[in-house]
Amino acid sequence: MYNINGRFNCSNNYLESLKSAPSKVGGDFICTNNYLESLEGGPQYVGGIFLCDNNVLESLEGGPQYVGRNYNCKHNHELISLKGAPKKIFWFFDASYCNLKTLEDGPTWILKDFNVSKNPLEYLNSGIDYIGGDFLFSANNLKSLDGFPKIIDGDVFCYCSDPNKFSIMDIRRAGERMGNVYIWDR
Repeated sequence: MYNINGRFNCSNNYLESLKSAPSKVGGDFICTNNYLESLEGGPQYVGGIFLCDNNVLESLEGGPQYVGRNYNCKHNHELISLKGAPKKIFWFFDASYCNLKTLEDGPTWILKDFNVSKNPLEYLNSGIDYIGGDFLFSANNLKSLDGFPKIIDGDVFCYCSDPNKFSIMDIRRAGERMGNVYIWDR
């Protein structure tokens, strides 16, 4: 195991494993556009941005437990769970264009935006206490608003597959505090 103070970029290398990656990266860690099914063997600490988008990840288990900036795992079409994601995100979290049906086991505190758009979400079950920016969850199949984030300091964007399913008031009642709520069909 070794550490790197700066940035580590292993993108576009046809990697199937992070087995030889550093265990701690002081800057950004970028492993996008590979064939990774797992984050096992990768760093547990990333001081900057963590990008693992455009892989074939099935879960976030084995990934970093501390990320100092953005955590981006979008476009992982096999990703069905946020299990393994850090509980605190110190900037943006983007898990859009995956295959998530619930937000269970995901982050509970996000400093900026939380984007889970274009997922077949059926249930939130998020356990999210705080989102400091916007909450985006478009093109979903939600059956319930149970587990809606408690506090959202930004706005809520819900481009629902069925815009008549939940009203703005339904969404406002689901959380304790939020900015504006926008609902429309895709």
